[in-house]
This record gives sequence, C-alpha cells and structure tokens, in this order.
Amino acid sequence: MKKLFWHQVVLFSVLALLTLRRYLTGAVGFNTSLLWWWLGGMVGFLFVFADRLAYAFMSHPEEALSLRLKELFGKGKIINGQDKLIMRSVLFLVVWAILTVLTLTSIANTFSRGFMLGLGTHLVFDLGWDYFFARKDINLWFWQIRNVTLIEKNVFVWGTFVFYALTVWFL
Repeated sequence: MKKLFWHQVVLFSVLALLTLRRYLTGAVGFNTSLLWWWLGGMVGFLFVFADRLAYAFMSHPEEALSLRLKELFGKGKIINGQDKLIMRSVLFLVVWAILTVLTLTSIANTFSRGFMLGLGTHLVFDLGWDYFFARKDINLWFWQIRNVTLIEKNVFVWGTFVFYALTVWFL
C-alpha cells in the first residue's frame, strides 16, 4: 500500500480511538466541540503537506519541482526531490513537543488541541515510516544538525514515540 493511504488510516484511527475512549469515559459528548477537535486534527495533519509547497516556492524555486509543480501534482509525484523540509526535521519535532506541552497546560480550545494532535500524528507517522520502512530516509530528519550516531538516532526516534504516546492521550 502507498504511504498516503496509510497517512489517512493512521489519522482517522487515532481520532476515532481517542473519541471512543473519551465518549466511554464520559469526557466528551457528541457536540460541536468534538467536531472542532476533529477539524483541528485534520487541518493539523494536512498542514505538514504545506511544507512541500513552501520548499518548492520559497526555498528552492529553481528546482524542477517548482517549475513543474502542476505536472507533478497531476502524476502524484510531489515528494520527488525534496530532502530538506523544515517540518520533517529533528528541530521541528522538538518545537512541536514544546508547543504540545504548552497546548496541554494552557489551551482549552478543542480546535487547537486537535491541530496539535493532527500535526504530531503526521510527523510521528512520517518519522516511523522512515525509521521502519525507508531506513535511508531517517537521515533526512537530521539535516539541520551535525552527523549523529545510530544510537543517537534510535534514542531520538523511540523517545519521540514515547512522548507522542504520552501526550496524545490528553490532546
């Protein structure tokens, strides 16, 4: 199966499981706040795709991707040639983690919480995909910092998985 298909499966599974858990525990009813939470999750998940457009139009307008964007959209090959994306980096994951903690402790808005959940779900999914299925692509997450050892990469990836699992329960 293609990665895009699994993106959708993961997002809707996470949202559905968390909705079911909250409903069964009485933490949420089926009302507009739930709809806003779901909408925030979907917008946050889709927001990561905007990184590719920023790469194409702002960071590297001279690349073939920028010049042939319509053609690549039509063929479903938008990801070709993009290896230094801001949102797919270790530093952005750290920023997401900080923003997630601030969201958990300071924001009650359901759309904002859903946005952070969707954003994190997409980033962690991509990190996991690269770690388990596209082993060579895991190095692209570290493009903004020095070369890291395999042990450091493993610690970071598994630490990110644990952080996501702990925080997603409360978003």
